[in-house]
Amino acid sequence: MPNQTPTITATLNVAPDFTGRVLVYVKNGEVERDMPLSDDQIALTVDGFIDLAKRAGWHVALAGETK
Repeated sequence: MPNQTPTITATLNVAPDFTGRVLVYVKNGEVERDMPLSDDQIALTVDGFIDLAKRAGWHVALAGETK
């Protein structure tokens, strides 16, 4: 089928009764690593973290920079 998206099947290192989120690193179509995330963990880019900190009321600035 020419319009079918390629897929991979991944085996994750989690318990059979696991429910939650998992970060998965795929290299050349193969799962290299996986890491279950606990409820208090989030994954963000640096820009996403800065935005989250600003929304929480933090002042984010370069070293030596003032408000």
